[in-house]
Amino acid sequence: MTRQNERLVLFCQGEPHKLLEYRHLSDAARRLTNLFEAPEPVQIGQHVYDGKHIHMSRRKELMISKSEVIIANELSASGIEYAYELPFIGKDGSRRYPDFTIEDPDTGVTWLWEHLGMLGNAEYDEKWGYKQEWYRKNGVKPAKEGGGEVATLITTTEENGIDHDQIANLIRIVKEGS
Repeated sequence: MTRQNERLVLFCQGEPHKLLEYRHLSDAARRLTNLFEAPEPVQIGQHVYDGKHIHMSRRKELMISKSEVIIANELSASGIEYAYELPFIGKDGSRRYPDFTIEDPDTGVTWLWEHLGMLGNAEYDEKWGYKQEWYRKNGVKPAKEGGGEVATLITTTEENGIDHDQIANLIRIVKEGS
């Protein structure tokens, strides 16, 4: 379907609006394609990934990104409880899947942590822009803006590879609840 230029006809069984729940599966890294050998499908929750692109955190969680594994391991080592790709339901009932959700029972603050490992890629940047706007419309704002009424967004990037100091600083912010 990604190669279609003019028209695509899609038949579905059931309620068509349910297809919207699968929009997050469009990342190239999650495709089960390989020109030279058969894929090794692995189901993780609701998602199916190519087993050649799966990594495991210390908590034995399967993840698509090595960077997410590093973040998960640092969160775990810091004693921060998190959920990986927990659905975040918007005011309109639509959902997004932040990389990590951290709910602080002491402060009542919910943190959504997104790792932006492909910034600079035009398609990725455009999708991130749409997701940021969706977050804003649904009460989620960045920590540097004081957070939102529903949740606070924090992000990591990879301009020059994974940055452990960046991760440590964000963990410190989460622990301090600011």
